Amino acid sequence: MRPAEAEEKSLIAMKVFLGMLTGVVAGGLLFLLTIGLYQNQFVIVPDVTGLSGTKACEKLRESGLLCDKVSTETVIDTYPQSGSKVKKGRIINLYYENSLKDVIPRFVDVKLSVAEEILKKLGWNYEIVRFPFGEEKDRVLATYPEAGKLYNGKLILLVDTGEKEEYFVVENYVGRSPSDVENEEHVVFVGNGSRVVSQYPPAGSIATEVILILGEE
Repeated sequence: MRPAEAEEKSLIAMKVFLGMLTGVVAGGLLFLLTIGLYQNQFVIVPDVTGLSGTKACEKLRESGLLCDKVSTETVIDTYPQSGSKVKKGRIINLYYENSLKDVIPRFVDVKLSVAEEILKKLGWNYEIVRFPFGEEKDRVLATYPEAGKLYNGKLILLVDTGEKEEYFVVENYVGRSPSDVENEEHVVFVGNGSRVVSQYPPAGSIATEVILILGEE
């Protein structure tokens, strides 16, 4: 092979190698850029416990997050909890220390473990009622009394078992006596009293069981 031909082939091989190397580098940079953009969509929930609600909301906004409500009271916990990785713009639930300890916070859609931790900090007495709603295990479906009402010495947490059963249309049981419905299937009584004062889910809902809260009219 003549020297000129060998040199030409060497140049071609070098161009092919440089082209492949450029492609690999460009692909790697594109991959890193994509990963960076994806990671930038998420942030770590900062620890705002011990702060006033105003300061906590400011700190959350600095991290690209929102708070569900502002208060001058002290934050005792959050959901999602500090250290959790969440999307920017997510609303963080703030749980406050109430000097009277009588206003029920919002626990609906919160994990049972989180609700229990907050209730233990408040020193409240509570009862767990399992319900086969079939969406997410250990998710709080409802509370009695409801959020915003006064704590009456005991809080009932209705919690999803994560299992599904046969569904039916719920009728209205409020005002009826326990003896009127005790033989009906899919009925669970909670509390004491001569009348049904509340129920979950409400009439017209599709459910597998009905929780009837007993009390006095």
